[in-house]
Amino acid sequence: MGVRHHQTEPDMRHEDDLLTNDEMAAVRRVPPSRLNKERLFGINAQPFIKDGHLVRYRWGDYLDWLAAKQRFQSTSEAHAA
Repeated sequence: MGVRHHQTEPDMRHEDDLLTNDEMAAVRRVPPSRLNKERLFGINAQPFIKDGHLVRYRWGDYLDWLAAKQRFQSTSEAHAA
């Protein structure tokens, strides 16, 4: 089986697809530097793969990480958590 490359449409991605830091930042709609800081400090950090100096995010890991995040009904509820 060959290497899986990411697709442009999220609903067409396979759980084993690997995304770059910039691609994952675009999915999450945050600056790439935010992902860098999350990895560095381990705060809110999602799972990632290191291949030498390269960082990759597995699509399936992202979906699992997102599903495990706590959900809130209001911002005041989130601040109290």
